[in-house]
Order: sequence, then C-alpha cells, then structure tokens
Amino acid sequence: MSTPERPSYQQRTAYHVTLLGTVALLCSTALVIGDQQTRERIETARQRQLSEDIAEVTPASGTAGIAPQRTVTIQHDGRAHTAWQHLAGGRVTAVALTTSAQGYGGEIRVIVGLDRQGEILAARVLEHQETPGLGDQIEAERSDWIDAFEGRSLANTPPDGWAVEKDGGEFDQFTGATITPRAVVEAIHTALLAFQAHRARLLDPRAAERHAHPTGSEEADHG
Repeated sequence: MSTPERPSYQQRTAYHVTLLGTVALLCSTALVIGDQQTRERIETARQRQLSEDIAEVTPASGTAGIAPQRTVTIQHDGRAHTAWQHLAGGRVTAVALTTSAQGYGGEIRVIVGLDRQGEILAARVLEHQETPGLGDQIEAERSDWIDAFEGRSLANTPPDGWAVEKDGGEFDQFTGATITPRAVVEAIHTALLAFQAHRARLLDPRAAERHAHPTGSEEADHG
C-alpha cells in the first residue's frame, strides 16, 4: 500500500517552523503557569511559617484577637534587621527581631522575642545548614538548649558572658560542635544590641507607618 502524499503546505519549511514554535509556546506557557502556582504556594507556606515563628517568641501565642504584627526595618552595625511589633491597646508590648551569624555550615538565621525592657521572651532558629545530629541541637524541636536565653538581657548578663563556656562565657556548647552554638550566642547578642540602639523606634507604634514614608530625620535614624 502506498503512503498517502502529504499536503503541499506540510512540506514547506514555514509549516514546520510554525508547528515547532506553537509547541514551544504551549510548553513555555504551561511551565510559566506551573511555576507561578508553585511560587504562590511556597510564599504562602513561608508566610504561614513566619507567623508561627513570630508567635513562638512573642505574646502572640495563645492570645485571641491580637492586633496584626507590624514590620519595622532598622540598620545596625552595617546590617539590616527586620522587626515585628506586637501591639496591644495601641502600645508595643513586644518585638520579634531577626538576626544572623556565620555558623559551621553557613549563615544561621535567628528570631528573638523581646519585651519592652529588652529582656528575651524566647528565641528560635529560622534557618541553618549545620550538621544533622550535631549542630541541629540549636533547634527547639531537638533540644532545649536555646531555652537558656529566656529571661536574659544586656542588664543581667555582662558583655563577656555572651559567649559559650569554652570561650569564657555563660552558655553551654555541644560536644564536638562549638562553632554552631557560638554563632547563635553571637546572633542573639547582636539582636539585643540592635534593640538597645533602636529602642525608641522599635517601641514606637507609629514607626511602621513612618517607615513607609521616611522623612529626613528617619533616614538619619537608620544610620
């Protein structure tokens, strides 16, 4: 049986180019739609996790009808720190402040909850790349090591106390892993210093609004 001859238009180069272009366009569109949907789900999950992390280190946990968390960004020691104000009755009652330090496997990001006096309510590790089974003891789900920071402040812990015991400080290190807890201690100490330096701004319930439209004086405050 002879093969039917294809229509003449199918034998033209332009036809094949158009066909390939259409297929490529359809594939690209499908990839873009899939990527967009995936990004939205990832961002939604990230925001949900962040809200949970903030709630763990501020009075937001277990509090009904709380005001929305409001964001303030400060510059301290050449680095940007994001803070979330917890408001109650129009007053900032606590601040959740992000900070970081270099660990053994990479940057360790920490969030620290502070009351108005600069005393630590709680601290949690947000992200890290430390060795599983060793450095991951900084996670609250794996050990209670990080709970030792609760109640600490610059007022009740001397400057040289903000170090692990191996370095003459007041905080435990892990057997075989000193770099990781050392980094967390450094990060939390940095958060306290940043809070102290920008206390007025962080405790001002109007700071978030002003930050959206900074004036010259606000720019100076960031320096």
